[in-house]
Amino acid sequence: MNVRRLLVLTDFDDLSKKVLSFAKKLAEQLKVSEIVSLNIITPSYIYTTTGDMIATESLKANQLNNVILEKNQELAEKEARRFSTDKIMVIPKVTFGHSVTGLNDVMEELGAGLLVSGSRDENSFWEKLFGSDTEKIIRKIDYPAIILKKETEVSEIRNIAVAIDVNEENQEGLKEILDFGSDFDAHLQLLHVISDNKISSEEAIEKLHNLAKKYELKNYEINIVNNDSLESGLHSFIRKNNPDMIAVLSQGKSKIKKLIFGSNIEDIIEEADKPVFISRVS
Repeated sequence: MNVRRLLVLTDFDDLSKKVLSFAKKLAEQLKVSEIVSLNIITPSYIYTTTGDMIATESLKANQLNNVILEKNQELAEKEARRFSTDKIMVIPKVTFGHSVTGLNDVMEELGAGLLVSGSRDENSFWEKLFGSDTEKIIRKIDYPAIILKKETEVSEIRNIAVAIDVNEENQEGLKEILDFGSDFDAHLQLLHVISDNKISSEEAIEKLHNLAKKYELKNYEINIVNNDSLESGLHSFIRKNNPDMIAVLSQGKSKIKKLIFGSNIEDIIEEADKPVFISRVS
């Protein structure tokens, strides 16, 4: 991958430390010398007794926001010093914002080509899967992203399970996944789950071979799983083969989109406990 900088989202908690440590190892292998550590502050507001919100320009709101900004800048600088090395510089950045969905502009402004983020809350479905803000990232961001959970097992990336829907015509985002695997000299386990009668095992194998040929893959193997459920098939494969990372495509109309945005796949990511590389189909 042609990545000049990594962008890491931080909240200064234990998960942020885990994410930064993981990003530092990625930077070393990708030969990237800079990581931007971004903390997004939700602005504070002052409310009236009737519940009406007063504009942030109010004196009390500004004072409170300035205190938070100063504190977070101090935390960001401390975190950056801790994780910086002679070869990799962590650049702290603190900004106000209401959402992480403006990250495309931030990524472009900073010249970052890969986002690394953690998921935190475990209350709603999306928070169980990726965290409330991360769902927005997946839907909106135009850049590849890697998501870690608090329970994610982090190891050297040598084996990547790449979930592919061979029935989907647009596989453009696959190149970013395969380039990433090539940078790590990782063994790629190309995987298609047959959950209906639309395609035979022989046809699926042929399509995966054609994709491997198209992208000139060398270090790979092809895996076909027959299962009534896409989620169950993927879960079974991941549990049996224990890859270091799972890679999927988002957007499009493929089953992989359903994996990311469907309603029956909490157990896949929760039990896999692996970093998830998400590449967007444009």
